[in-house]
Amino acid sequence: MSRQWHDQFSAPAQGPDVEQLARDTAAQSYEAIEAELARARRRFDATFHHAPVGMAHVALDGSFLLVNPRFCAISGYDADTLIRTGFQQITHPDDLNADEALLARLNAGELPRYSMEKRYIRADGAIIWVKLTVAMARDEAGDPELYVAVIEDLSELRQASFEAIHDSLTGLLNRRGFASRARDRLDAAGMSRPTRCLLFLDLDGFKQLNDREGHGAGDACLIDVAGLLRETANEGDLIARLGGDEFVLLMLDEVVDGALRRAERLCAALAGCGRGITGSIGLAVAEADGAELDELIARADAAMLAAKRAGKNQVRVAVSASA
Repeated sequence: MSRQWHDQFSAPAQGPDVEQLARDTAAQSYEAIEAELARARRRFDATFHHAPVGMAHVALDGSFLLVNPRFCAISGYDADTLIRTGFQQITHPDDLNADEALLARLNAGELPRYSMEKRYIRADGAIIWVKLTVAMARDEAGDPELYVAVIEDLSELRQASFEAIHDSLTGLLNRRGFASRARDRLDAAGMSRPTRCLLFLDLDGFKQLNDREGHGAGDACLIDVAGLLRETANEGDLIARLGGDEFVLLMLDEVVDGALRRAERLCAALAGCGRGITGSIGLAVAEADGAELDELIARADAAMLAAKRAGKNQVRVAVSASA
């Protein structure tokens, strides 16, 4: 190759061809960036809109910026309604303070994220439980920009757990639920509560009511009895329907005389309900040195049977376990 051709070949390109090449390269780079951004956007849309859990972007004031279809289905609100409101408006009032306290810690950088179980008030007024997980998204300067929330519906799980330990007719604890919770309460009470009383109720005349008026009337009677027991109970008491027309009430914060008066008031209320139903009640007291739940129930049951033998519609107190 001659020196002249070598110099022409190796010299930097100049003029219109270089400018066009630069424009073409810039255009190709821009198109590649646009294509990549479009792919990223499609992937985000697919994840956000088709996620099996609720997702939301939430402004720092609590208003919703973006919500996905699953969150709309969980909450019962359409997207426009949610975006016009905020999480405060759909959160159960009893859970709002806890949620806002965790948000404050998130804002302060004390937590990278938080999870909690809370209740929403659905558009139809129903109360539902969800698991909420919230993380903070920050801007380029590191300042809080928005919250990213993931919402999982716990309704079916909670309902299944509830049904496993509750009576489907009255909503009271069933035998299994009562046994579990009562043992926990008795263990926790220990020596700090020297008198722990168990009331055992069996209805008088319930079979005759069923035979006379049908099972619908019998079911209505059991629901009414459950209501009377709730009125009798204090905070911290446990009530259960053991099965059929048998009910128990565990009183942890009641002296024996007070428990007896409550049992007698329950007897009077049953006799006055107008269904031809009365109640035979046995009352057993756990001594300070403790008592097994099964033994406490057995003594209350025996006292209830003594009340039936004595003429029904009355209360009998069980003899001491040491007698």
